[in-house]
Amino acid sequence: MAKEALQKIDARKRERIFRNAAAEFARHGYHNASVNAIAQRAGIGKGSIYLYFDDKLDLYHSTLLGAARMQDEIFDEIEKADLGAMAKIQRVFEESVEIFPRYRNMVKMYFDLMSAGWDDSPADFARSLEGRSAEFFRGVLSGGIKSGDIRKDLSVEHAAYIIDSIYTLFLISLAGGYQRERFRVFTNDYISRKNGLVSEHMRRILDVLEGGLGAPRRPSRKKRGTVK
Repeated sequence: MAKEALQKIDARKRERIFRNAAAEFARHGYHNASVNAIAQRAGIGKGSIYLYFDDKLDLYHSTLLGAARMQDEIFDEIEKADLGAMAKIQRVFEESVEIFPRYRNMVKMYFDLMSAGWDDSPADFARSLEGRSAEFFRGVLSGGIKSGDIRKDLSVEHAAYIIDSIYTLFLISLAGGYQRERFRVFTNDYISRKNGLVSEHMRRILDVLEGGLGAPRRPSRKKRGTVK
């Protein structure tokens, strides 16, 4: 992970390093990204990068974890709110979309990490990146079961995974490229902050989550017979 020296530098300089690293990794992918280009755009020498990070992979991981920390702040705030389970899930979508422009490139990096199939990222990094999200959604669902907002027969772990997957893909669709076109193939509509339809698409997705897929079951009819 990032070296202690990184925490000792000016916060604006640290943010500049991560912002330019995210742009480079998002544009070129991990393997083709240039550490030298990141250093130049951040206004530091290439050697300085290795004062703050062990290697290129450490820089990549640390940049992604920076986005995760922004997400964690949203989770922390919503956990404290006096809201029902579905209202908390909706708030996560809304607030993540609101700050999306600040971490668009990090979302693109995350998609690259998910889809590339490379094994340079160890399991403990996955836990660091995904653990808080899993904890948040499991907690919201468990609280919803206790309050009666969520049905009791729900598999909390699997439901949390499904909700987080939908949440993640929704944000990735906002980042553009293939995922945005994929969204259009399914919905016959573009998803963009510019067209004002993000909230409408988000509401429809949340409606599906809340209502489920199964049609209401009709009461079974008892067979008529002779009562003895």
